[in-house]
This record gives sequence, structure tokens and C-alpha cells, in this order.
Amino acid sequence: MMKNPPPITLREKLIFGSGDIFIGGSQVIMAFFYLRFLTDVVQISPALAGTVVLVSKIWDAVSDPLMGVLTDNTRTRWGRRKPWFILAFFGIISSFILLWYPVGFEEEAKKFLYVLLTYLYFSTVSTVCLVPYASMSSEISTDYAERNTINGMRLFFSQTSSLLAAVLPLTIVDWYDDPATGWLVMAVIFSLFYAVPWLMMFLFTHERVPLSDKKSKFEVETFLRPFKVRCFRKLILMYFLAYLSMDVTAAVFQYYMYYYLERKDETDLVIGTLLIAQVVLIPVVVYLANRIGKATVFRHSIVLWLLGACLLAAYQADWPPYAIYLIAAFVGSGVVGCVVMPWSIFPDVTDVGELRFGYRIAGSFSGVLTFSRKFSGAIGIFTVGMILEFSGYLAPIQEMRNGHYTEILQQQPDSVITALQLIVFVVPVLLLIPAFFAARTYPLDKTTHGRLRRYLEFQRGQESTSNLTDEELDDMKRRLI
Repeated sequence: MMKNPPPITLREKLIFGSGDIFIGGSQVIMAFFYLRFLTDVVQISPALAGTVVLVSKIWDAVSDPLMGVLTDNTRTRWGRRKPWFILAFFGIISSFILLWYPVGFEEEAKKFLYVLLTYLYFSTVSTVCLVPYASMSSEISTDYAERNTINGMRLFFSQTSSLLAAVLPLTIVDWYDDPATGWLVMAVIFSLFYAVPWLMMFLFTHERVPLSDKKSKFEVETFLRPFKVRCFRKLILMYFLAYLSMDVTAAVFQYYMYYYLERKDETDLVIGTLLIAQVVLIPVVVYLANRIGKATVFRHSIVLWLLGACLLAAYQADWPPYAIYLIAAFVGSGVVGCVVMPWSIFPDVTDVGELRFGYRIAGSFSGVLTFSRKFSGAIGIFTVGMILEFSGYLAPIQEMRNGHYTEILQQQPDSVITALQLIVFVVPVLLLIPAFFAARTYPLDKTTHGRLRRYLEFQRGQESTSNLTDEELDDMKRRLI
């Protein structure tokens, strides 16, 4: 790592933000399309498809905190986080292609095993990407407002990539008569698109927080240590519940468009509308976070999201055709704050961790957050898969007509239609209300963070005098830790 890295530039901010192209885009593709790819193309049951993703989280429970310790303990001339970006470059390409390879085994057990192994590999690659990257988001700059800008750029890239991930895969698949070929071509294109930024980050970004001589050990206490920080407990609750609600909604949305609204051809357009609203509103959300606070923006966003969920569940066939697009944009205006704010809050929480432990363990915090994110995605797919299974979902029939494969959607029983309505409404209500109250009691604001940052500079030896009296320091620790 450079002893005196240069001042951060706009180019460096943009290159670092581009790393979220993979994170945001791949999560959307997985959330919106992977369950249906498994049930309709690979053709394993919804229950098995959901189980694949859930089982992989047992491995993530080990790999994510392990990666946190590894990146915290890495010492190279490039820094702690950047060396892992080279591995990420090659891992993204190989794992994403394998994930969408339409394996042609006859036996469902063999299909299940292949899907499980490839998903485990992809999940491991995601860990190698997400944990160092999230850790570095707190170390590429130490300034509160500058971090907000950088994380706003990250989320802009993330949401733009999410938009492309929502509207392009089905377009690419439709280029080919055989959907299986289309999904594989889609995987090759997107894997390259996702991988290149990680090579750029290795070459052109810098870490700006001094390294500590202390190193962490991989043990159960290491995984649990972040939970000793009150701010982090609040953050993880907000983050997990908001993303779980998003993942469940995303996993069910294609089925909702196909079978409840019976508007299959408009699916990518409606999803695109939702994501365009998010992209457009990111600057607004970042501006409001600097003006009224991150937790406040998070709470207001939840209210908008819940109102949108009510409209989705209440939608009727006799409503104007454009209504679904307005509702999608309305939901997107709520989702964006719930997506952006936790990642904007995260770097500040790692500073509280430094206050608590005396040295930075951003990798450990990132490991827990990464596991939480992947676990929410798994629970989302598993939940929707099980509900579809037990409500009697009927997979499409694939027939060969005039030398081409044709996918014929089956008429779903009333139990499936009812389940779709309930999922888009009940799940957000059950999850987002507790997240709202967690944000309401979140204790770290901009003023407090400014005082904390100044004290940490004293604690590191960068400043000669402390800005806090003993009483003020004790009060800060009591509120934040």
C-alpha cells in the first residue's frame, strides 16, 4: 500500500463505483431470473431450486467471515483489499458462465448436484468480491460527505447495471430458438461486462486508512465481534430486512407478470420502469441523506415502498394498462432509499468499530454484511420456491414445433394466483415495519460522526490532541456502542 496515496480524483471515484456493476447486476439477474431458469429451463422442482440456494448459505456462513479475516490480515504493497480484485476478475467470468449452463442430465438428482456445485462456486467468488470491496468503501476516503458521494456513485452503477440486468437477459434469450442457448450466451456477455471493472480497480484505486499491526484470528468470536457494536446491530437489521423484502418481491415478480397480470411480453419493461425510477432518484436520495440524515431517508423510503406494495396486491385487470408502470415507478422510488442508505451507513459503522476495538476490522464487518446479503437472497428464492411448490405451480411445457423449441405456459390454479398476490404485499409489510423502527432508533448522525472521525485521528496518532473530554467520550461510546 502507498504510504501517501494521492488525493482522490473523480476518475478514481468512478472506477471504484464501477465495481458495483457486478454486485448490483448479478443480484438482480439472480433474483428475477434464476429461479425461473431452474424451474423452466433446467427443469427441477421449485422446492429443489430454492433448496439449492439455501443450502449454499451453510458454506457462506464459514466463507464470508473467513474472507473478512483474510482481507483484514492481508499485507501487500498494493494494500489489504486490492489483491483480491485480481482473483475476482477471473472468478466472475468462470463462475457466472457455469451458473447458467443448461445442463442436460435426465435425472433430477444429477441436475440438482450440478446446480448446487456451480452455485457454491459462484457464491464463493461473490464472497471474494464483496467482502474486500465493501471493506474498501470505508477506506478509499475518511470524509463523511465524500463517502456519501462515493457510495452514491457505487449505487448509481449498481442500479444502472440492475436496469440492464432486468431488461436485457430476456431480449438476448429471445434471439435464439432454444432458450437454453440464449441463457448461456447471456451469461458469457454479462460475465465479461461484470469482470472488467475489477481489473480497473486493482490498477487505479488506492486505500487511505493506515494499516494496523494487529491481526485478527478466524474463530467464532471473530464472526460475532461486529455484533458488539450497537450501531452495527441496527444496521444489519435494517439491511437484512429491506433486502430480504426486495429479494422475495424480485423472485416472484416474473411469475406475477406472467400468471397474475398475464402480460408476459411486458415483464422486462415493467421491471425496467421500476429500476429506472431507482437510477433517476439516486442523486436525490444522496442529497437528502446529507440534509436530513441517512436513517430518516431510510424510514421515508419504507413508507413509499409499502404504499406501492399495497397497489401491486390490489391491481385489477380492468385498471388502465399504464397503471402497472406507474405502480412500478412508485415502488422503485421507495426501494432506492432502502438500497442506498445501508451501504452509505456502513463505512460510518466501521469507524464506530475502530472506536470499540482500537483498530479497524472493516473486513469482519463486511463479512457479516456480505453473508447477510447473500442469505437474504437465498431466503427470498427459497421462500418463493416453496410457496409455489405447495400452491401447485405448473411449469411450462416445452414442445418442438417446426424444428424450434416452443415454451407453452400452463394455466395456473387459483391457489398459485392467490399466493402471488399475498407475496407481493404481506412479505414487505412483515419485514419493512421492523426495519422502520430499527432506523428510528439509529444513533449515529452527521455531527456525531464528525466528532468521532476527529477522535479516531487522535487515536491513530494523526492528531496530537483529543477533541473529546473523558465525559464526552464515555457518552459517545454509550450511545454508539
